[in-house]
Amino acid sequence: MQPVDAHGMPVFLFQMSHRRILWTLYAINFLNAVGLWFFLPLLPIFLGRKGSSPALIGIVFAAGLLANAVIRYPAGWLADRYGTRPVMLGAMLATAALFLAYLLPMPPAAFIVVRVLQGCASGAFLPAANGLLADVTEPRERGRAFGMMQSVFLAGMLIGPAAGGFIALFNFGLIFISASAAAVVAALALSTLPNARVHPAVEAPVRALRIARGLVPLILLGAGTSYMIGTYDTIWPLYMTFRGANTFAVGLSFVAFAVPATFLSSFAGALGDRFGPRRFVVIALVNTGLFAAVYPFVASVPWLIGLGLIEGIFTISGTPSLLAEVSRTAGPGHQARTQGVFQTVQMLVQIVGAVAGGTLFGLSPTYSFLAITVVCLLGAATVLVPAAPRARQAAETP
Repeated sequence: MQPVDAHGMPVFLFQMSHRRILWTLYAINFLNAVGLWFFLPLLPIFLGRKGSSPALIGIVFAAGLLANAVIRYPAGWLADRYGTRPVMLGAMLATAALFLAYLLPMPPAAFIVVRVLQGCASGAFLPAANGLLADVTEPRERGRAFGMMQSVFLAGMLIGPAAGGFIALFNFGLIFISASAAAVVAALALSTLPNARVHPAVEAPVRALRIARGLVPLILLGAGTSYMIGTYDTIWPLYMTFRGANTFAVGLSFVAFAVPATFLSSFAGALGDRFGPRRFVVIALVNTGLFAAVYPFVASVPWLIGLGLIEGIFTISGTPSLLAEVSRTAGPGHQARTQGVFQTVQMLVQIVGAVAGGTLFGLSPTYSFLAITVVCLLGAATVLVPAAPRARQAAETP
């Protein structure tokens, strides 16, 4: 007799449906990353050609980041209540339309509004996608699944900038058309999902702060990596040029960091599933802090690129395990909003890292790097604080 699940569905068909959802999510995340990295590295150049000042370009980017952070929890709430597919599909279609909005004639300041809307569309996708991923995987296998999501995103990051730069040689506007086309294809793939609402939403008051209290230990663990990303996005190109690197070497350093993470993220997530996710996150944080402490004393550009290649193996390897652990704290029907709360806080930490890193770099590059070390080691040390279990207990108390 063929085994069936709790709903009477044959187990084989149930597993195949989940496998199809997972691989569709991976494909969508890859296309989303390709579209994003088609245009993002070239956006400052595009805005400059449209008459934007450096200050206005900074405001455009900051507005997009802030909108991306603020939308995470509302998007997660909507996904839990109405289903993940409508939220993801709406996000992809809005993303496709907003890429084309850059081609419209408008004053430079209007790009702030476009970037805010685009930040909202981009930010709405991930809580719903991560919530769905958690719903269709067993808790013991989520590290590997989140690792694969990270791998395909980084693969898009490797392909997008080079492809976008090549296309822009012929026609700058084509990068926005290409990015929009990638989002449309992602939306079409998303529409084929057999069922994007695996668990019905639980009717409950919206209590983002209650969810956040339960996530405090994981938020503190994730702060080091988020702070590092925000700081490096701001200071790394500046530091490389400070050490004498040309633009090609700067780009190569980013590729060197992303390549090992692309191929090893899924494996790293599986290791976290096997040996303990929090332990694995702590190892990643300690390595991140150590590399940050070394960089200020390395003057050789080839050595900086080589160290980045090694660092890419370790520093973000804890992220899949961390996201998997976040998913394990969520109650039934609350996966997307739990991911939304966690991602909102981490995005805000990235913004703090960008501002603080840039400010400290103005004083001394050493201060920027050592601040990363301090934040990472403090985050790793939180696993030793006995009060951490009480945070979860507080979150469970009405």
